[in-house]
Amino acid sequence: MNEKTSVLVVASPSPTTGGGGGRALRSLRRYIRHFNTFLFIPWGLWANESILRDSISYLRDLREIGVRFAGFSRIPKILYELHEVLGVNVKTLLPLAVPGIASLKVRDEDYGAVVVLHEVWDAVYSGNVLAELFDAPNAVLLQLPPFYGSRKRFLNIMRAVLLWRELRGGTAVEKSLFRIEAVTRRSVEEWLGRLRYEETLRRYTLVLGVSKAIAAEMGGEWLGKVVCFDPGVSLDHEDMAIIRSVRERVRGRENYVVFGGRPSADKGLAEALISFKLISKHVPGIKLVVTGKVAPKMLAHVKGVCRRLGIDDKVVFTGFIPREERFEVVARARLMLYPSHVDSFSYAVLESLHLGTPVVAYRIPAIEIYYGENPGVELVEECDLEALTTKAVDVLEKGVEAIEPPKIKSWEEIMNEETEIISKLASQHRAAFIGRSSRET
Repeated sequence: MNEKTSVLVVASPSPTTGGGGGRALRSLRRYIRHFNTFLFIPWGLWANESILRDSISYLRDLREIGVRFAGFSRIPKILYELHEVLGVNVKTLLPLAVPGIASLKVRDEDYGAVVVLHEVWDAVYSGNVLAELFDAPNAVLLQLPPFYGSRKRFLNIMRAVLLWRELRGGTAVEKSLFRIEAVTRRSVEEWLGRLRYEETLRRYTLVLGVSKAIAAEMGGEWLGKVVCFDPGVSLDHEDMAIIRSVRERVRGRENYVVFGGRPSADKGLAEALISFKLISKHVPGIKLVVTGKVAPKMLAHVKGVCRRLGIDDKVVFTGFIPREERFEVVARARLMLYPSHVDSFSYAVLESLHLGTPVVAYRIPAIEIYYGENPGVELVEECDLEALTTKAVDVLEKGVEAIEPPKIKSWEEIMNEETEIISKLASQHRAAFIGRSSRET
């Protein structure tokens, strides 16, 4: 019987960090069947005590199934303190500007490969250093684009951030100062981030994308270099069972629109609120439902914006609700409004279609590639609020002819494909080792 290959996985495997953390958790649970799996946690997970606390149970579960903790990276504590005092994102900018400021501690093993399961800098940087340290091939799975090849896409995301800040109110001076700070900071982050990412990703043995949208968004040389799953996410058997159960129970629609993304500027929250205000003038009694956990400070801002727009009595915040209950909310909605600027493959849209709820969204690569031809999905140009509102009203008043989810691979097929890629990657290390040994003898 062949001995399992040891694989060092750089990840923050916790759904509390977002969809990327949940997918990383799924990968690790599969890897342990095929490899001796070691987990290296990059510094980002240590930055938020609340998220770290909520992640402990997932880390314990991984340990119980055989995943071994191999090490971690960290950045100086003073960066977090400066971030709090100055209100400037020092903990992001400085590690980009001076990567060597991060320190790594890792268990010494004969790793056949280093696999990174996130696109964030702490993971990408750590994975590159570890591969060089152990002279092992490495791969990174990009779950979102680390940068945008299109200047227009970058500016559209910037526009969404500035629109959100404009809606929050404040004096003219405060708004001007925020605009100057935001434009300057994000421009520097974008320039420096692209410089560092391209330099580092070129050192990787293999760059993977969780969907075709990753390569499309990065553009340039990366169109030919990123090996993309098509897509690398899906709904599992449990999700589909819940969806079937919900569809059997929920027979009618209620008079509300559901916001499909998390409440943030890059997910189009500002556009959704403005559009809904206009929608409500055309559709009597309509409400907007926003699901998901929102930090108290952010919730206060959102409610303040709703008051200024005069829609505070028409917007409902559910807070965190269990998955099945969220599916019920979507199934009862007349429409999902999804003006997201950032995506690789939208779970929200996929779930909505399976639940029989039509979607109006922006025409960004991730949505156009996987949903552009699907009945029940209406796309408008990014940042076109008038078109977004018009299309939403049209769907609410006239409905759609049909709603059909796309046909995609199962999680089983995706995980089989992923583990096969990692096995081939590790075989390079074995071949190189055998070659060196032969030459030495």
